[in-house]
Amino acid sequence: MRLLLPVSLCLFLGLAGCASSPKAPPNNPLPAVPPPVETSVISMPVTVDLEQLRVELLRQLPSPVLAGSQSQVLRVSLNPAGRNTPLEPGTCSVTELNCLTKKAARAIAVDYTAPVETVISHQVFVRDLAMSMTGNQFTVTARIEFSVSTRFKSSIAQFGVASCGVNEAMPRLDFTLSGYVNRGPTGDLVITPKPYAVKWLRPCNITAFNLNVESLLNLPVLREKLQESLQDAVFSGLHQVSVRTQLAKAWPELNAPREIQPGVWLLPHPTSVAFADIVGNGRYVSTGVLVRAHPEVVTGPRPVLVVPPVPVPEHGISGDSMHLAIRGDIALREAEALLNQKLAKKPMTVNGRVVQVEAIRLYGSEDKAVLGLTLSQPVQAEIFLLGKPVFDVEKNEVHFDSLSYSLGSRDFLVKSANWLLGSSFRDTLQQKARFRFDDDLAEALKDFRDYQQEVGQGFVLKAGVTRVRPQALYFTQERLLAYVIVDGHLSLQLGK
Repeated sequence: MRLLLPVSLCLFLGLAGCASSPKAPPNNPLPAVPPPVETSVISMPVTVDLEQLRVELLRQLPSPVLAGSQSQVLRVSLNPAGRNTPLEPGTCSVTELNCLTKKAARAIAVDYTAPVETVISHQVFVRDLAMSMTGNQFTVTARIEFSVSTRFKSSIAQFGVASCGVNEAMPRLDFTLSGYVNRGPTGDLVITPKPYAVKWLRPCNITAFNLNVESLLNLPVLREKLQESLQDAVFSGLHQVSVRTQLAKAWPELNAPREIQPGVWLLPHPTSVAFADIVGNGRYVSTGVLVRAHPEVVTGPRPVLVVPPVPVPEHGISGDSMHLAIRGDIALREAEALLNQKLAKKPMTVNGRVVQVEAIRLYGSEDKAVLGLTLSQPVQAEIFLLGKPVFDVEKNEVHFDSLSYSLGSRDFLVKSANWLLGSSFRDTLQQKARFRFDDDLAEALKDFRDYQQEVGQGFVLKAGVTRVRPQALYFTQERLLAYVIVDGHLSLQLGK
């Protein structure tokens, strides 16, 4: 039979083991407050390789890119006056029509100048393209070769045809288009061309007809057709960076829940969109869509969401960063079990004396963690320490800083085991009282560091983590919660 002595008698006899146990701090944790999270900007980047675009345009351009004919009244000089030396037999110059008359009539000498209705036919071929873009200014240079032939719309036509580039090396020139690419109010591309430039590499003049081929190619109709043809080709290629259609396709995917772990869902929550500027750095052109969002991670079954309409694009969205609050939690019973597994019934030597903890309980009191230690040595009692709970993200571990005894525990130890009030025991606890936190949170953070998932419509959702910022730990009556803010990037990209 165990003899119970009155407390007054215990104090009179000075028996430490008789001192009454301290009163437990109240279990009244502060409510959990999710941390404020900055607005995220999800990017939908679009990059166009102008070299690939060049190859594709050359493949798609018709050959010839232009062909046709037109009639002009030309003042034709046959066997021009002042030329006394006849051409040698068998020779012929395309710049003198007497070549044609010799071929047609062999011995006819004609000295005649008159306006003649002439049909001028042409074919224009694009042999190569050079494309570049710096900032929003583009330059496209087309290497052009062409042929021109003429004939009379009268009986004189029987004398033959004057031509350039027919059965001989074609005349060649570089036709350069340049201008600016911007976005209109609705986000569509707007191309503002600058005056074109022509550089002749292999000119050709048919002087017998008083016809300058360079002038012919500068005729408004032909020039505009060539300019329009090339501009349409360039515009159709650059239209790849007009992302209105892609935004419409991607919007449902931007709203859909994404399972990053079994039962763990990422909800992007997009709210507004804007089109990124068009920027070229030579070979590559970059643009895209910027989406303002408030992503969150939830657990449980797949959330059911209603996809809102695509918002009207706006201005003022910039940056390319994701900020996401993620919550982890662990049951206090599980945390207590981990602490007991590590510390209970394992004697510790402190200042040459033995301390043995039989059991540990953990809960919250206001903004502090409470460690209740049931001791069997050096006294049989339960004492309480208060501390700041700390979450180590890299180790996925919770420990306690700034441990101090509760007021009742200090009074008790003064009477029973004053030497425990020194820093040695508290330092030992701070070192050893640690437990592994939420493994699901650790896995989610690990996956986010290099997350990639194919979604619908040919898009790939990509995430990357640059920093994890632990926030406060919060107690409830049954659980310990931790909030972390993940900083990084989140983008929705085309698979190809």
